[in-house]
Amino acid sequence: MHLPPVPSVNSMYLRTRYGKQIRTAKAKKWFSEAEAIIREEIERQHWETTDCKVIVDVMSHWPDRRRRDTNNLSKALADALEHAQVYRDDCKALLRYVDYDVDKENAGVDIVVRRFDEATDGWKYKE
Repeated sequence: MHLPPVPSVNSMYLRTRYGKQIRTAKAKKWFSEAEAIIREEIERQHWETTDCKVIVDVMSHWPDRRRRDTNNLSKALADALEHAQVYRDDCKALLRYVDYDVDKENAGVDIVVRRFDEATDGWKYKE
């Protein structure tokens, strides 16, 4: 599924004078849009909320050539998937950044979500 461009973690939160962390208007808008898209896809695919590990493959499409860190997307994506009920706890999300490119017309992230399969997804390295 394609989600709108994820705001960087640095622009998602503000601190109040009492030290509480709150989402910015930009972040609230993104979460609202992203969660609506995810819920629509959940319904379309008849996905059931899981307690199991989930693989989330991520392809980032940047709107321009500015240098960016794909890891800054992790928390927002994991939280949006949790709030939309893909899984009950985002500690079960295994985000994998497959690639990135610059695509001004299609900026955002493409994600593919699937349940973890030990046979194909498990750790293969043995000493």
